[in-house]
Amino acid sequence: MNFSRVFLTSFILAPFALTASDNFADATAIDLLDAQLTRVVAGTTDGATAEVGEPDHAGVTASASFWYAFTVESPRRVEILGDPSTDNGNVVMAVYTGSTLANLEVVERYQDLEISRPASSRSLGETGEPFIDRARLNFDAVPGTTYFIAVDEENNSTGSFSLTFSTSRDPLAPILEVVPAGANWSFYHALDGTSAFDPSIADTDFYDTWHTAADYDGPAFSEPSPTPLSYGGLSGEPSPATTLSPSPASGQRTAVIYNRTTFTPTRGIQALGFEGAFDDGAIIYINGIEVTRLNINNANPVFNTPALSASFAASGGTLLTERFIQYGTVSGLDLRAGVPVEIAISIHNSGVSSSDSGFNMRVYATETDPNILVIDAELLPNPASNAFTLSWQAFANITYVVEEKVGTLNAETWVPASPEITPITNRTLNVPVVIDAQKAFFRVRNIDPAE
Repeated sequence: MNFSRVFLTSFILAPFALTASDNFADATAIDLLDAQLTRVVAGTTDGATAEVGEPDHAGVTASASFWYAFTVESPRRVEILGDPSTDNGNVVMAVYTGSTLANLEVVERYQDLEISRPASSRSLGETGEPFIDRARLNFDAVPGTTYFIAVDEENNSTGSFSLTFSTSRDPLAPILEVVPAGANWSFYHALDGTSAFDPSIADTDFYDTWHTAADYDGPAFSEPSPTPLSYGGLSGEPSPATTLSPSPASGQRTAVIYNRTTFTPTRGIQALGFEGAFDDGAIIYINGIEVTRLNINNANPVFNTPALSASFAASGGTLLTERFIQYGTVSGLDLRAGVPVEIAISIHNSGVSSSDSGFNMRVYATETDPNILVIDAELLPNPASNAFTLSWQAFANITYVVEEKVGTLNAETWVPASPEITPITNRTLNVPVVIDAQKAFFRVRNIDPAE
């Protein structure tokens, strides 16, 4: 069983006021030195304007932006939190590289993620931060590169803000997103009316079977419903997409919320990463097997097992779990392409009188099979011989191999059906394959140089 580690910062700096520049060309220089785990910069967009040719930031048209030029002393993964000075303010921020407004390129949050996830954020909207009610982004920063940070506000508003720079606790290096934030989940809240209820009274094998729909015959789960899913109006989180009703009575609020959804991998997956807001703790299962715990002890979990804590130590004091992003990982998986995967999560509140509970999370694949090329297969002139040709456009100095599964697509492993091929020019490759007495499946794979 893999338990995620939480890394805490303890070096605290009071907000340091800088007069940021309204113009990109005069961006105010700030840095994060090796000795600094956290740095807070205070500013304001009052009096700021947008420049001609300035890009949209996090999908928001620039209106009153200020610019910072940010550098690091050593390589580190940086997180930036953008806080408005008022409850109705909505900070917008984005990180770029480049030398002029005309050639700016937004920085990506993750280097290997196969969809674009820019290092930009806002408090609201589709490009907004999904887990907390502040703008938040992270990215890998290296010395020798200047990162330009634009800070603006929504709806042509202006006002004071603070930016908190810190070393990110994010341990993930994702390749694919398999479950997005805001996904639909089916849920069962362990309640009888407003009182916590032990579902094993109605279904004696509940705790062994609730994680997978096919094996389950206990109390009904809901229809799939969008997240964030919560009751009580989580402080510090975006408004819930699904509100649980009824909510448990005071004294009954450790009643667990059980949740399930599925995803189908587009290629084999060996490791997953989990990121999200969990109020207050969670246990995550893949295909009925527990894989990680977040803020939960080692006890055998039941319908009212509490989380360990309602808050975490963080720079500047403590943060409630609903304002603290938690991460988990699992490796050693064998999730096969095209085979649905069932993921389940139980959400545990920390106290019987806690005012709220809920969750929203994102799931990434962090270790996968190499990307599979799309191929065209054609029948050779003599079909009686069971001979086929696999034909595809190949590229110079890339190594390819044809692989085969015999019998069914769910067979144990792909096996080589040809030698490795590395063309020295871009050209069409044609590889003959033969199907014996059984049904067979073929694919062409490009070989990772690290293999």
